[in-house]
Order: sequence, then C-alpha cells, then structure tokens
Amino acid sequence: MKKQLPQPGKDRFSFFREHKAIGIIMLLLFLERLFVLYRLGVGYSLESDDLSYIESGIIFANTGTITMHNGEVSAQIMPGMPVFIGLLSLLFGEGKALWLVLKLVWITMGVITPFFVYKSVCLFAPKWCGILSSLFFFAPNLAWMDNLILTETPFLTLLTAMVYYTLMMGRYHQKKHFWCCLAAYMLALMLKANVGIYPLFAFVYLLLVKYDFKLLLKQGLILACAVLCFMIPWSIRNYIQFQTFVPLTYGAGNPTLLGTYQGEGYPSDEELDYETNVDRVMKEKYAAYYDENGAPKEAKYQKFLALQADAIKAKYRQKQWFEKDPKSFLKSYLYLKPKEMVNSVFYWRQVLNTTRQPIEELRQFDWRLCVISFALAFVLKKKRAVMLFLALVYWGNVYLYAMTYAFSRYSETLLSLRYIAVGIGICLMVEALQKGMGSVQRYNESQLQANTKER
Repeated sequence: MKKQLPQPGKDRFSFFREHKAIGIIMLLLFLERLFVLYRLGVGYSLESDDLSYIESGIIFANTGTITMHNGEVSAQIMPGMPVFIGLLSLLFGEGKALWLVLKLVWITMGVITPFFVYKSVCLFAPKWCGILSSLFFFAPNLAWMDNLILTETPFLTLLTAMVYYTLMMGRYHQKKHFWCCLAAYMLALMLKANVGIYPLFAFVYLLLVKYDFKLLLKQGLILACAVLCFMIPWSIRNYIQFQTFVPLTYGAGNPTLLGTYQGEGYPSDEELDYETNVDRVMKEKYAAYYDENGAPKEAKYQKFLALQADAIKAKYRQKQWFEKDPKSFLKSYLYLKPKEMVNSVFYWRQVLNTTRQPIEELRQFDWRLCVISFALAFVLKKKRAVMLFLALVYWGNVYLYAMTYAFSRYSETLLSLRYIAVGIGICLMVEALQKGMGSVQRYNESQLQANTKER
C-alpha cells in the first residue's frame, strides 16, 4: 500500500513556513532575554514581591497552604503564583535549579505574548502590520521584566490570549475559541482579581459584531459556573481562616491607601485625625481579632488587620480630600493618575546599555500611534468595533488601577492592547494615505483636463 503524500501547504511544517517572520522574531526575543538573564544572573530579583512569591510557592509545596510575605496563611493574593511555583518546586527543589526554571518559563511566556499580538493584528490587517507590532517587545524594559518572577509577565500573556480568542470568537463563531478564552481567563483570574471585569468588555464587542445572542448567553452561564467553582471553595477557605467574606483577596487596602498620596491637593497626614477615624474604628470593628493586650490573637491576623486598617485609612483620606477640595480629588482620580498609568515605564535597572529616556520616548511614540489609529478607525468607518473593544479593555483597566494606585508595574500588563491597536492602525494609516494620494491624483487629472479644454 502506497504511503499517502502530504498535500501541498498542509504538511506538518506549513504553519512554521506561513509564520516564518514572527518565528524569527520570537527566536530573537528569546535570545535577547537569555542575554539579559546571563548579565543579571539567575538569582537576580527586586528583593520584594518576587522573593515573596517564590517563598510562598516553596511553602505551598511543603505544606499546601497559601501564604504571602510573612509565611502565614493569607488571602492577600490570588493562589495562582504559589500553586504554580509550588508545583515547579516539587520537581526542581528550592535552590538555583528552581530559579533557573522559573526564569526560563517567564522568558518563554514573554516571547509567546508578541505571537498573540501578531495573530490578533493579522485578523484585521496584513501580516507585515502584525510583524511591526511585535517589534515593540524588543524594548529592554520588557526583557528586564521577563527576568522578574512577578505576576506581570504571565498576566500579560494571558490577557493577550484572551483578547485574541475573543476576536476569534467574533470572527469565526467557533466554540473552541470560547473554551480557549475561558481557560486563559480563569488562569488570569488566579493571578490578578482585576481581570474579573473582562467579560463585560468581551460581551459588548461580541454584540457589536453580531455574535449569536443565545450562544453568548449560554457561554456566559458556563463562564459564571466556572468562576463560582473557584470562588465558592476559595471564599469558604477564606471565611474559615479569617471569619469574614473574602471572595477574591483582601489586599486592595494598601494600594488604595498609597493612591491617596498621588495627584494634587491630597490632605497631609498632619491635618487628619487617624486616632479617632482609623485606630478607634479598627478596634471597634475588629475587636474579636484582638486579645486583651490589644495584639492580634493569631499571627495570620497581623497582615489581615494591617491591610484592613489601610483600607479604612484610605477611605477616610478620600472622604476628607473630596470634602476639602473636590476639584483636585476628581482631577487626580480622573486625569492625573490615569495619565501616569498611560505614560509610566517599569524599568528599575538598566540593561542592554539602554537608559530610561529612549524607552519613555518609545512609550510616547506608541501612545500617539494609538490615538491616531483610534481616530482613523472612526473617520474611515473601518474596524471600529475592534478598536472600541481594545479601548474599553485598556481604559477600563487603567481606571480600575488608578482608583487604587497608579503604578508603572501595573501599566505594563496592558501594553499588548496598545500594540494590537497600533498594528491595526498602521493598516488604516496606509489606507488613508492611499486614499489621500488617490484624491490628489484625481484632482490633478481633472485640472489637467480642464486646462486642455481651455487650450
């Protein structure tokens, strides 16, 4: 029996030939990040949250408990990082091998993200536009970030995957894309609670592209069930540990408090009465958590109470700020802090002989391209649904972060939305340029004909 030959364009290597250019770029991005790893060293860290995540993963591997910072049971973070790092710790131990594997996994995720950006752009524009968008990931600050064991790198990958599969749902209406999007969403939720609002934006987009409404409701119900399957046991666990309802995390108090010191016109500590409006409220509201000496009854309550105090203090500061100067309050939360999120760059250590200035200029450049791209979509009446979707996801998250703490580290998790918009926008710019040149040519031809008739 003769062996059937593979059809042209359908063999096992057709995918790689079709996407050869992005494959080369991904390889170069991987090598760039490996070089940064070599220069920084396997054990390089910020000695902050990254160390705490690794410690929590090792503790999870040994005890099965979710912890953060002090080794005590915690609901300050979502369980994704401790569980994932813990599983790798079971395989590779607790030393240098674990660090190396984590860095390589993070680098790999950082290289996968531009592929999803490329694929998203290619749904609406030529491949070369997607290739141009992927080039933004050569920025040294992103290579540096992918060498830090923080939530930003995996979250950026998962958010970009969610956007891609949402766009695929809108384009092809295939159920497999929903399941891929759901998987990415649940994994992202295990890292950051703020991703919870994403389905609202996806719902709007799918309605705009005339997605089957009954199917959308059915898939929304499946999504809700999947979320509840996580939230119910997680909430029960948190209630058992902390005697209060914590559906996701109790960690928002500290960034919210830090955010009350951003912007302009915020109250100084000296002019506020924290003893009456914070300390006394804490003692009354959480009396059951303190012993007769005023100390937390259990060590696990210490961080919990500290973050609840931060939340009360933040609420008090916001109230006093708004009553004293509502104009500066609104300006800070609606303009200054979101502006900081848009312009800031997460880059604490120089790598690849690149200073901060060119990276900040690149950030300003891609932002201007985003604005032009969005404007062109509505002027040309093309690709408006996808551009509106990208804008909703981006600004929804920007304001969600800005309502707490506008931090450059958080803004990096939204970059792929900008790069996708730029890739689509480049296509729109070319179309606008061609249209403009065509108009000029037609005008010149009409003038030439008019001059000929006069002669």
